[in-house]
Amino acid sequence: MVILGIDPGLAHTGWGIIETRGATCRTRAYGCIASDTSLDLARRLGRIYDEVSRVIVAYAPSELAIEKVFFGKNTRSAIATAHARGAAIVACAEAGLQMGEYTPMQIKQAVVGTGSADKRQVIFMVRTILSLDHDPRPDHCADALAAAVCHANLTTTQRVARNVASVAVFEAEQAQRDQARKRASEETAAATAAAVALRSAGPQARPAVSRARQSRRSTQ
Repeated sequence: MVILGIDPGLAHTGWGIIETRGATCRTRAYGCIASDTSLDLARRLGRIYDEVSRVIVAYAPSELAIEKVFFGKNTRSAIATAHARGAAIVACAEAGLQMGEYTPMQIKQAVVGTGSADKRQVIFMVRTILSLDHDPRPDHCADALAAAVCHANLTTTQRVARNVASVAVFEAEQAQRDQARKRASEETAAATAAAVALRSAGPQARPAVSRARQSRRSTQ
C-alpha cells in the first residue's frame, strides 16, 4: 500500500510518500510546498493543488493521511490552514484516494506512543520507523510522514480486528451447523431404533400400537 501523508499549511504544506509491505514501512519521497506570501489566496491554493496533483501522478498513492485542523486561540491561522487542507483534499479526491484524517494527538500516539510527544520525539520516531539515515526536514515533512505512518498503523489494526471478527462469526456459524447435524443424527437414530423395536416385537405388538393411536385420536 502506498500512502500520501500531508501536513497542511498555507505557507508550507509538507508531504510524504511511504510504502507498506506487511509490518514494514519505507519512505519513497517527501517534500514541502511553499507558497509566496505576495500572491493572493486563490493563487496560493492553486499552487498547493497543482503540486499535490503532481506528487500523486509521480508516486501513485492509493491512500491519503491528512492532519485535522486544530482551532485554538489563533483562529486566523487555523482558517488559513483549513484553506490549504481543502486544496490538498480536492487534488486527492479527484485522483480517487481513500482518505483518513487524524488529530495531532492521534498521530503522536500512533507514532511515539503518547499524545503529548514533542516535535523532537516525533522526528526521531519517524526516522526510526522508516529506517532513514537522517532527520526529515523541514519539520512539515516529518509531520506528513508521521501522518502516513499513523494511517498505516491504524489501517493494519482495523484490518486485523475485522479478520478476527470474521473468524469468530465463522466459528459460531460452524458450531451451529454442527449442533444441527448432531440433532438430526440423534433424531434419525431414535426413529431407526423405534422402527427396529417395532419389527422385533412381532405382529402381536401391532394391535396394541393401533389401539394406542385410536385412543389418542379419540381424546383429541
